[in-house]
Amino acid sequence: MSRWERMRLELDGCAAVEAIVGFAHERAALMALECAVVERGPARVVLDVAGPEPLVGAFEMACSLGPAECLVPVVRCLPLAGDDGVQGETGHERDG
Repeated sequence: MSRWERMRLELDGCAAVEAIVGFAHERAALMALECAVVERGPARVVLDVAGPEPLVGAFEMACSLGPAECLVPVVRCLPLAGDDGVQGETGHERDG
């Protein structure tokens, strides 16, 4: 069984913020990860992600590559303490 990991992923320099947010939510759902947007700006997105360690690493790699229309030039990953999941905009709000 994999260790549970929480990570903050800071994506800077992306001109298509909505594209990267949608991409992140789709990839998180495919990997069964918790993912919340905690900051969104004109060229910046900050995500909190939680799940099994190998999948969180794969999610980081996917977001660093980004969708075709949105290359992400700066990616920072910061570990988050705790195991209580993530808080923020999770993408589920769009489902209803």
